[in-house]
Amino acid sequence: MYEIFSEAFSTMLGAVGRIFLVIVAAGFLVRRKILLEEHVTALSWVTVNVLLPCMMFSKISANFQADTLSFWWFIPLTSAAMIFAGVAFGYLFYLRRYREKQFLIPLASMQNAVYLVLPIGLFMYPDQFDEFATYNFLFLIGFTVVVWSLGKVLITGASFRKIGYKDFVTPPLVASTGTLLLVLLGLHRFVPAMVMDAVDLVGDATIPVSNLVLGATLGGISFKVLPKIADVVKLTVIKYMLLPLTVILVLHSIGLKDTRPLLADMLVIESAAAPATALILQVRAYGGDRQTIGSNMIVSYAICLLAIPFWIAVWQLF
Repeated sequence: MYEIFSEAFSTMLGAVGRIFLVIVAAGFLVRRKILLEEHVTALSWVTVNVLLPCMMFSKISANFQADTLSFWWFIPLTSAAMIFAGVAFGYLFYLRRYREKQFLIPLASMQNAVYLVLPIGLFMYPDQFDEFATYNFLFLIGFTVVVWSLGKVLITGASFRKIGYKDFVTPPLVASTGTLLLVLLGLHRFVPAMVMDAVDLVGDATIPVSNLVLGATLGGISFKVLPKIADVVKLTVIKYMLLPLTVILVLHSIGLKDTRPLLADMLVIESAAAPATALILQVRAYGGDRQTIGSNMIVSYAICLLAIPFWIAVWQLF
C-alpha cells in the first residue's frame, strides 16, 4: 500500500512541479517588469478568446462520441455540484461572519479548472490526453456558468441583478457548448480537414501560454497584505481536505474508477486544484478586496503543490 501511494505521489508531484516552475518563472518576469501588466492582459485576452476556444473545438470534435459517452451530461452537472459543495462548506465555516467573509468562499470552492488541470493531464496522461481534455472541456461547461454568476457575486459583493447574459456568454462556454451541439447533430463531419488542422495547430499553444498567464497573474499580486492565519486554515480545510475527500467518497461509491478511470482521476484532480484565476480577473474588472484575495490565493497555490499529488495518491488506494 505504501509503495502504491509513494509512486502515485511522486509521479504527480513531478508533473505539478514542472507546471509550477513555469508559473514561478512567469511571476519572476512580472516582478522584474520584463513582462508588463499590459502584456499579461493581452495574453489573457488571446488565451480566453482564441487559443482555448480553438483547443476546445479541436479536442471535442475529434474525441467526443455521444454513443460511447452517453452520460456526457453528468460531467458539467458534476462540475456545478462540486462547486456548490465547496460553497456549502464555506457557508458553514463562515456562518457567523458570512457577509464579511463571503468573498473568501469562492477561493475554497471554485478551482482552476483549465489552466492548471490541463497541463497536469498532459504530463500525467500523454497517451490519453485527448480524452482527458474532452472530459475537462465538458467539465468547464458547468464551471463557467456557476463561476461567472455565483462566483462573481460572492467575490465582488455584487448583486445578481447586475449580472447580465453577457457575463455567461464567454468564448470558452460558446466554444464548448457550440462544438458539443455540432457533434451531437453530426455537423462536425462537414468541417474541412484543412480547417481542423489549422484550428488544432492554434489550440496547441493553449497550455504553455495559459501557464504563462497564470504565473504572470499570480506574480502581479502584492505581498504587502499577508493573509490571516484563521482564513488560511479554514480555506485549506475546505479546499484541500473536505472537498477532495467528499469527491473521492462519492466517486468510490458509484464505482466510476472501474468504468471510467481517466474521468475519475480528472475529477479528483479538479477537487484538489487551486482557486480559479477567473476570480482575480473578476476582482480586477468589477472590484473587491484584491490584496486579501490575492494573498490568500498565493498561499493556496503553494499548498496545492502537495495537495494534488497527495489526493491522487490516496485515490489510487481505493
